[in-house]
Amino acid sequence: MIRDAGTWLGALGVFILALIGAWWIGHAKGVSAERARWESRQIIAERAARQTEIDLAQVAGASARRIAEKERLLDERARTLDADWRATLAGLPRCRLPARIGVQLDAAAGVPAAAAVAEPPRTGPDAAALDTVIDLADTLDTVRANYAICHIDIERLTEARSWYEELRARVNRGE
Repeated sequence: MIRDAGTWLGALGVFILALIGAWWIGHAKGVSAERARWESRQIIAERAARQTEIDLAQVAGASARRIAEKERLLDERARTLDADWRATLAGLPRCRLPARIGVQLDAAAGVPAAAAVAEPPRTGPDAAALDTVIDLADTLDTVRANYAICHIDIERLTEARSWYEELRARVNRGE
């Protein structure tokens, strides 16, 4: 009976060891399967990250090309407008400015002042009054001519501002 008990204990020990071994093998296979799934997900995530990097690089390249093209177009437009303004200004009639305004404009532009020249004395009191009236009439004519030129310039500047605002809106919309 002892022998039978020892055999039973030995068989029970072998059975328990087999059971533990089976559990260990099952657990190891489960861990291996989980690790394989995890590695598979990791590989998929790495591929997706690489693809995202490639996509972002392509988007950045396309954006840089669009920006370069817009800058080229804006630069070309600026050159065209500059040439148009120069041609327009060259075609404007020359107008006289009163000396006082010319001195102010020269001072604002940093042009050195001309040396003062004494005016010769005028003859007769009526001649001085007539000269003043003529000077005032010339000044009024100059102001009228300048007003007409300013009116034309305001229309052109309004048109340029509208064009610029439209262009800026198109650029902001990404067109």
